[in-house]
Amino acid sequence: MKKILLICALALGFYACDKEPVNSDTVEPTLKIISNSEVWFEAEGGTGSITYILENGDTTTTLDATTNVDWIEIISIGDIVEYGVKENGTKEERRGTVTLSYGDLNESVVVMQRAKQNITTTFYATTLDGSLYYGNKSQENYNYRIMLSEAGVSSSGNMYGDSTYYILDLYSATAAEGEEVVTIPVGEYQFGFDTTPNTVYNGYSNLTLTTDSIKTKTFIDASVEVTESGIEAFVTLENEEVHHIVYEGSLEIDVYSSTVTEGLSTLRSDHHFNIEDGVFVGAYVGDLMNTGCNTCQVYLFEYLDPVTGEERGDEFQIDLQLSKNGTEIEGRYTPGTRQGNFIPGSAEDLGGQYMQQNSWYMTAGYADFAPLVDGSIEVEKVDDETYIFTIDCHDDLGNKISGVFKGKGKFTEW
Repeated sequence: MKKILLICALALGFYACDKEPVNSDTVEPTLKIISNSEVWFEAEGGTGSITYILENGDTTTTLDATTNVDWIEIISIGDIVEYGVKENGTKEERRGTVTLSYGDLNESVVVMQRAKQNITTTFYATTLDGSLYYGNKSQENYNYRIMLSEAGVSSSGNMYGDSTYYILDLYSATAAEGEEVVTIPVGEYQFGFDTTPNTVYNGYSNLTLTTDSIKTKTFIDASVEVTESGIEAFVTLENEEVHHIVYEGSLEIDVYSSTVTEGLSTLRSDHHFNIEDGVFVGAYVGDLMNTGCNTCQVYLFEYLDPVTGEERGDEFQIDLQLSKNGTEIEGRYTPGTRQGNFIPGSAEDLGGQYMQQNSWYMTAGYADFAPLVDGSIEVEKVDDETYIFTIDCHDDLGNKISGVFKGKGKFTEW
């Protein structure tokens, strides 16, 4: 009988051990990095930090941090993990990782470092004038077209002559707030061939020089960092020159509008000319303004090579209003659209590019241009080929444009 009871007790004991419940309060630890998962460093190197959240840890396990490359070193491990990045003396970008480990848990941060730059030019921009926010009209991301210069632009967005402009076409996942003025999103932007977030789009990014004529130089690489205090950019040209652009100031830019405003002129002061041996071309184009006149469009060139088409110096485009069937242009013209008027200069907005219309002053290559909006133009015929144009006008900014043009040319019907 005792043996039977002992066997039963042992059986119950084994049954109790097999069915002992698991502690329902035991929770697995979790590790999550909450700072950026990818970080860029300049070639000079520096220090970085990783912020993380560790939950349900225990007293027997410690957090560790390791790296897979010798140019990254762990500085300290605590509430945050600090690490250092050594200088990159090579001409190649490089990539490494910092991995946080807690038991079987692992989380990593990608560390990218730019190649050593042999900077050939450092440009200190003073203004963002001309920069525009285009929104996301055709893409999921948002377009901020940045223009960095010392000169700025006219109120209509035209560049001034003899100036340097760095144009950086940035795309961000961040939409701007504001109807007229917005702020460029803080972040890092890398050169690319699409419009994904944090991209410097190659299609509209360039260096524009407005010296004797407008010249653009494309980029083969670019990186841009936007901070609360300004913008720093590195761009590489096709000739492998590396330009360093620095701007400190407000990040506010205008929202693009299709409305053409006053201020089409790029002139900063009065302009006087005296052309003795010019060339002109005239064309009768019919009733251009629907006012019962025959419009004669006259193009004046200080220099025009009839073979190569090369242009130099000052130029004018002038629309003169003649009688309905008139062909003689001698006389004095004032602004307007009726007979005896010259049609004041204006511009048509073609999606950010302005097409000049009617009466304008310009330089060859369009380094400078200004609409003729007020004043008078007198035309004198010397012989069948030679005419004198005496121009005494103002542009839309009040600059005086005056002088005498004498040249040879001919007229044709369009």
